[in-house]
Amino acid sequence: MLPATSGSTTAAPQRGLLTASGDALSPAAQRAAWSASAGEALPTAAAPRAEVSVARPATPLAAHVDAAPLRAAETSSGAREPGAQLQLGRLQQGLEYLDRLAAAMQRLKGGLSDTLARQAAPSPALSGQVDQLRHLWSQRSRDAGGRVDGDLQPAPEDGAARQRFKLRGLDLAVLQQGGRETLRLQLPGQPLESGATTKPIAVAVTLDGEGSQQQLQSLMKALSPAGVTVQAQGQEIVFSVAESQWPALRDGMTLRGEGRRFPSGQPVRALLEPAPEALQPQRWDVKEAAGQRQALGQLLQAQPKVTKARERLSEQLDAAAGRAAPALAPAQAGALAETLSRTLSGAEYSDVGALLPALRGMHRDRVQQLLAG
Repeated sequence: MLPATSGSTTAAPQRGLLTASGDALSPAAQRAAWSASAGEALPTAAAPRAEVSVARPATPLAAHVDAAPLRAAETSSGAREPGAQLQLGRLQQGLEYLDRLAAAMQRLKGGLSDTLARQAAPSPALSGQVDQLRHLWSQRSRDAGGRVDGDLQPAPEDGAARQRFKLRGLDLAVLQQGGRETLRLQLPGQPLESGATTKPIAVAVTLDGEGSQQQLQSLMKALSPAGVTVQAQGQEIVFSVAESQWPALRDGMTLRGEGRRFPSGQPVRALLEPAPEALQPQRWDVKEAAGQRQALGQLLQAQPKVTKARERLSEQLDAAAGRAAPALAPAQAGALAETLSRTLSGAEYSDVGALLPALRGMHRDRVQQLLAG
């Protein structure tokens, strides 16, 4: 676990030789600088929403169906892997968030396009749409269940959304020059649910200037126990950490060198530059046409990412639902199929109609597994 900043025995961090780029670049320029080496493809196909819940209404028809096979299925799925239900819930939460986000983006895109086409002043409705999207975006980390990051990339199936960032003053060129130097980093403690704070983590990395790959390996090895990953993108070094750990790291990480690449003496605060987010509605000013065009451009670039993220989360949900619902034994599957067939063959239209709402929430993979054998 990475550790919010707790007390340290080192002297107070100073802002020294490192300078931040901060807002010197426009949002579009920041996104371009970050994505220049990524070469992202933006698909447009959307995947259908996956559902995993199975509901059975208390109807006369349902009462005639022998529930023993279904109970057996539920019992057999009790031995599911730890955390499976939590994972399913978070995936569904992520999909629901993306649905709401996509709808809000589409409404705002239409409002902006109409306003620009008419060369009219923004209406109260347009301002309301912007405010709605701002609020929705500000709640992303919580409302998406940690399944979608700030660049609208889906989290890996076995992890949470991560925050990518750069360390100002450190890239591949810097690693290859300057001779031997030991870089000392202190990562702040992280708050716990109990109210306590974990201890800071001290990391020392020796840079010898003899090759970027070896230096990257040294950084990876040193930072891995703290939950920080390292990778190269072009000539840049990109770090990432779980989004929940980012605020403390951003505000409290310090470093000290030996005067070659980084200052010696007292530790200075590390200047961490977060990757630009796919949407930056807090910066939009739609009172003028220029601001409206900027907002519309971001929306057009972000929509394919929403589609792709939803596609990926749907795939993860399908896989997770499959693992959480083991197949019936052949005898149980046969009994279930025979009972359903016998009951439905003599049912009235109204009875069949009463059963349809229950089938609506039944996922295809679950049906296939229940009837397997």
